[in-house]
Amino acid sequence: MRPTGKRSNTRRTTLLALAVTVLLVSMTGVRPVRALDVFTLWNQPEIPLNLVEGAWVEYQMQVMAGGRQETGLTRVVCLGRDKDTWLLELLPLDEAEDGARTPVPGEGAQLRLSVAALESRGHLLDAVVEAVQWRNGVAENVSLAELRNDPLVAASLDSEFRPQETEEEDPTTRVISTRQFLCRQFVMSAADTQSVDLPAGRMVQVTTREISAAVNAEIPFLGVAYAAERIRSDSHLDPPSDRMGPPPPRIRVEVMELVGLGTGATAVLVAVD
Repeated sequence: MRPTGKRSNTRRTTLLALAVTVLLVSMTGVRPVRALDVFTLWNQPEIPLNLVEGAWVEYQMQVMAGGRQETGLTRVVCLGRDKDTWLLELLPLDEAEDGARTPVPGEGAQLRLSVAALESRGHLLDAVVEAVQWRNGVAENVSLAELRNDPLVAASLDSEFRPQETEEEDPTTRVISTRQFLCRQFVMSAADTQSVDLPAGRMVQVTTREISAAVNAEIPFLGVAYAAERIRSDSHLDPPSDRMGPPPPRIRVEVMELVGLGTGATAVLVAVD
């Protein structure tokens, strides 16, 4: 991803990973294990599932950490379904100076997902029937065995965000592409504590993760109009030591905002014999 500046947003492989969680990290190898993306809230009962053939959504992603800001654009398309599966297309986008958004040529991925797994909202890894990635116009099948045998992917897709607390806030109206959506708002939070023994004592790290989301069931895919995640990690030594101090707090903020939606989409990624 590029730092905020000219709105070209064209770093190819990184945008894929923004869109499709750690499943596509196995293909691109560039994203951290836990990050806000279009599948983060997959298991939340408050999030509506709305798959309609030809429906599409476009999200602008922003990441702010360590004094830097990076942005990207991703399109998710529900291409269609047969008896047992849904086909999704995930595309990194370029944005022109006039605001027009177009797919990056020859880049993206298609995922065929089990209808039964989608309806049960089980683990994403279990839902994947087929995965195909395009790079520089060349399609490559990623086998299910490769996905399941990759420790990073298997562990990550089994650990979608599960909050310890969920609060519903007042509804809010969001305007997307001149349309108004009255959205339900939720704040979900969780905390995790880890420790490691060092010569100077035990280092304890507490990581808090909070996600705010605005959703509307009329929005395709997962109904997300807006989501923002704040991750803060604080460390301390137990007992305190004069020889060694804990690292400073780390804060990471990620924002996913719906910037476009519609119907009538067809496949962009087409295999060439």
